[in-house]
Amino acid sequence: MHPYKSLPEHNYWKSGVGDKFWADINFKPTVRFKLSSQDNIATGGSCFAQHVARNLPKLGLNHKVYEPAPTILPEQRAKELQYGAFSARYGNIYTAKQLRQVIEFAFGLRPLVHMGVETSTGWVDLLRPGIQSEGFDSLHDLECDRIYHYECVKQLFLAADCFIFTLGLTEAWYDVSNGLVFPSCPGTRAGTFSPEIHKFINFDVMEIVDDLVWCVNFIKEINPDLKWIFTVSPVALAATATENNVLIATSSSKATLRVAADLLCKKFSHCEYFPSYEIVSSAATFGQFLDGDLRNISQRGVNFVMRVFKAAFVDGEISDHPLQSDSPTAASPIGAALKSFADVECDESFNDPQAKL
Repeated sequence: MHPYKSLPEHNYWKSGVGDKFWADINFKPTVRFKLSSQDNIATGGSCFAQHVARNLPKLGLNHKVYEPAPTILPEQRAKELQYGAFSARYGNIYTAKQLRQVIEFAFGLRPLVHMGVETSTGWVDLLRPGIQSEGFDSLHDLECDRIYHYECVKQLFLAADCFIFTLGLTEAWYDVSNGLVFPSCPGTRAGTFSPEIHKFINFDVMEIVDDLVWCVNFIKEINPDLKWIFTVSPVALAATATENNVLIATSSSKATLRVAADLLCKKFSHCEYFPSYEIVSSAATFGQFLDGDLRNISQRGVNFVMRVFKAAFVDGEISDHPLQSDSPTAASPIGAALKSFADVECDESFNDPQAKL
């Protein structure tokens, strides 16, 4: 006898992966908690997290939006302004440091800095450049919107039952005068880059873990019942500011985030990890879930990830709604099938000036 003699089949590569169709693999054999249709589920994170947010209602779950669009806004305009893309209008939160920053602003632990820059079309918030890319009519409007936004974020963390957070990047740019981290490098999407003010950082595992531990511990004090689900975005870096090839930088970044998530979930019993990164990015998938650019995730990939999420976390009694078809049909041409992916707001894409935006 030895410890490997009689483990469950998912513990062995041959029976757990090699002899199975990808759709039959048990990616998440056990979870610490399940989600019900009554739970208020909040979302945040990198651009891939937008796919998670928009598909939760299709699983019969309640994606709770704590910062809804004003009722006078037409639906399309509200979507353009990123209302409902996440549970609050913080835009993409790519790093653990950025998440901590959001929480600190919301609970008054950090002075509410208004980093607005004037453009030809209006005032853009450098800390949320994607929420209103053409800008606000005035700096005053921007400041008022930020005050209201962080009040909504505060209510989110006070009231939510579960927060799903997608870790996206280790690389970031920050302002040396106040330490604030940006979702995208100033000058790429808005503002002007200054080498004296804007500095690059590539967070290591322990820096990420420290920030996530702080976030989890702080929220535990004010909302003891909040559960966390962490995942790592399978979307590759659009560009890297390191000296590495972007593929190598992507591998390093995702590995760092994956280790950080693992350490965090081992530390806290109310935190779980969901393997969206592994489901999409494993070599065993033969790239079947990648879009044509070999970076973004196809509709088929998103659908598959959400099916695995449902099997792992969703109470079996919940009735869901059909996910979007995996394949384009005559009634749904390729252009329409891919439209939802063009609608995903990705600040990081602006780091590559040659990319088709």
